[in-house]
Amino acid sequence: CHGIPDARPLLEGDVVNIDVTAYVYGYHGDLNETVLVGKCDDKSRHLLMTAYKCLQKGMEQVKPGARYRDIGEEVTKVAQRRNCSVVKSYCGHGIGTLFHCAPNI
Repeated sequence: CHGIPDARPLLEGDVVNIDVTAYVYGYHGDLNETVLVGKCDDKSRHLLMTAYKCLQKGMEQVKPGARYRDIGEEVTKVAQRRNCSVVKSYCGHGIGTLFHCAPNI
């Protein structure tokens, strides 16, 4: 994520994060997806599937009246059930007319 591409060819087993940003009508949009290159080891597949399941559970919490911490609590539960953890010093961010701005999520 946020890496600078170089001339290295992708190799079997690499894990690649593609981070895309768009600026349209004065608003920023930001998303990313992590993909496996070819056949990857079980640990890499488990990590990506855990991240995906965490994302899905987090999105289920997004509704009027929900608190930001509700998202984090559910994401943490999913990660822990799958023997993974959440890096609490890393966060997501809001988007809008400013990029990488509050709220930190």
